[in-house]
Amino acid sequence: MKKRALKICSVIMAIALLATMFTACGGKEYEKDGTTEAPSSTEAPTEAPAAQNINPLTGAADLSDSAIGARPIAIMVENSPSARPQWGLASPDIVLEGLVEGGITRMMWIFADVSKVPKVGPVRSARHDFVEIADGMNAIYAHWGGSPQAYDYMEEIGMKDIDGSYRGTNSNLTSANSSRYTFFKDNTRTSVATEHRGFTDGEHLAAAIESMGISTKAESDDWAPYLIADDTRAAFGDGTGSCSSITFEFSSSYRHTFKYNADEKLYYNYMNTSEMKDGTTGETMAVTNVIIMYCNVGTIAGDDKGRQDWDLSSGDAVFVSHGYGESITWKKASKTSPLKFYGKDGKELTVNMGQTYIGVVPEKNRSKTTITE
Repeated sequence: MKKRALKICSVIMAIALLATMFTACGGKEYEKDGTTEAPSSTEAPTEAPAAQNINPLTGAADLSDSAIGARPIAIMVENSPSARPQWGLASPDIVLEGLVEGGITRMMWIFADVSKVPKVGPVRSARHDFVEIADGMNAIYAHWGGSPQAYDYMEEIGMKDIDGSYRGTNSNLTSANSSRYTFFKDNTRTSVATEHRGFTDGEHLAAAIESMGISTKAESDDWAPYLIADDTRAAFGDGTGSCSSITFEFSSSYRHTFKYNADEKLYYNYMNTSEMKDGTTGETMAVTNVIIMYCNVGTIAGDDKGRQDWDLSSGDAVFVSHGYGESITWKKASKTSPLKFYGKDGKELTVNMGQTYIGVVPEKNRSKTTITE
């Protein structure tokens, strides 16, 4: 009994000691700059820090360490019939397409992480409107040649670009296997002209960026054209409309239809009824978000090639994602400002996590946009 009593007393003493220690710790005064300060009892618990490797264009936590806080890269890619199927078509975070001349379009592929750029191309020449959008996004701009207007604008803003027409190319190489060069020709495409064979990849773009001393640090964290959330739901009209497909037209020869696959929550891209396929993987290009921005487009006066000029100030747009869509707006506050999209509520547009397609469609073709619910 005495032993049992001693044990009980020991337990009681231990509990009392722990209680005293807990009270002492809870009420402890902490020194701060030579003074004492008691912690606030209402202080919110510390939250885990947000992931730093979130891709600002897709929302995926997949950025390499070197891409965190870095500038995106924008690459000019051809879209003429001879250029199809393009290498790497299914890979960009954003594909931005618009008219250049003669009713044809060109694309700018934007990646938040240069290390994730696969073999891409055919790489083609710059146009000033693409340069303006890339510059507004603080992107490193890669191209192969350019229009007089593009070169004039790049000189005006002091852009340090990566240009295949003077960076150095080697037409005898059929793969990117030399760090000495940045752009290459894939001569397995024997049925097309040499200008439809040019390509590059992330390894060689990164080497060019380093050798040219191009800064990779983003000047701002507000360069993306939209915000991102998981499973944003937008809808036409009264909020109940759906979008199983959207068709729009750049010109009579360049007409896209994006068809929705509800199981995958992706829109598959068809050009003039044919699937747009990746020339490397063979997969059809599919994106989570489709944005069609309407813009006044006209021929540049006196241009012997009939090159186009986009009025990049503001306008209406359509946003489609996860089977739904809404009428939105877009704006570029100035030439150097980033392109931004806004929802019906006037706030910056929030899109779903995933890849995005942006089409800069002539305002005169707005009526040719058709939406199937």
